[in-house]
Amino acid sequence: MTAVSFSIRRGVPGTQMSDITVGTSAPGTLDIELRFNVLDANSKNLNDQDIFLALKAFQRAIMQNGTTVDLTTQPSGPPS
Repeated sequence: MTAVSFSIRRGVPGTQMSDITVGTSAPGTLDIELRFNVLDANSKNLNDQDIFLALKAFQRAIMQNGTTVDLTTQPSGPPS
């Protein structure tokens, strides 16, 4: 399955596209990476809304639990 990856170095603000490396396979050598498959488990194309919803869920998990995310619990919403 083809994947798309976005990588960035720690501390880089990401305000310019040149701050981000875009690839199509395994993780690179940069510090932080977001990777997603182009197709879901049912071979349907992911769209921008799918990725956006996932990013918001990840943001909630990080905001609730910091960088030591407990993968055994589900985020219940944004932090209060």
